[in-house]
Amino acid sequence: MVIERKNYIVDYDEKDKYISDIIEYLDNKSNEILDFFELKELKRQRKIVIYNDIEKYKKHMEKYSKYYDYMCADTNDGNINTLSLEEAHKTKTHADMTIDDLKRVIAHEFVHICQQDCEIEPIEETIGWFWEALATNLGNPERRNKIEIEATNNDIINFNSLPNNYLIAFIIGNYMLQIYSHDQILDYIKYPQKLLNDSDEILNNAREWSKKIKAK
Repeated sequence: MVIERKNYIVDYDEKDKYISDIIEYLDNKSNEILDFFELKELKRQRKIVIYNDIEKYKKHMEKYSKYYDYMCADTNDGNINTLSLEEAHKTKTHADMTIDDLKRVIAHEFVHICQQDCEIEPIEETIGWFWEALATNLGNPERRNKIEIEATNNDIINFNSLPNNYLIAFIIGNYMLQIYSHDQILDYIKYPQKLLNDSDEILNNAREWSKKIKAK
């Protein structure tokens, strides 16, 4: 079944009884996220595809990368793809996922979509830590712990192999949102080469900042 909105179309199975709850949440949250990126709307309508078969989702993911148990949502094809609540419960990482958690996961992915639309001069270098820094803070910041960042800059740049990578990204994003102006962050989003040029300074300062907030 399909529900259509201005910026997205939700493709789901009729047995997913919680869809109306998710749509109501996204109607509000998506506007808040668009406002952050200073977007009135997305460049094109995106699909939100909710998989009711974890094996089909794995096959989808394997087109782009190796599948890991923690993976339950992505924007690899330019749309938002996510496991249904029931299928997420079949994984070790998301066995306790709630409807609220699923809403926030979709919001997290919507942040990625907005960042894609906002980017003016893409680069080939990987800045996964920055993408997740924004998505964890704007999409699903709930229940994040304060930790001291001990990883090196090189560790953080190799984001996918970094232990506690999303939590570290959240701390970095929290630092940037509190210290940098909104205009500066938007500039980094639009022109990621500028972010890359400043990344060592940002990560070094975020590491020192994390020590201070952990001590409080």
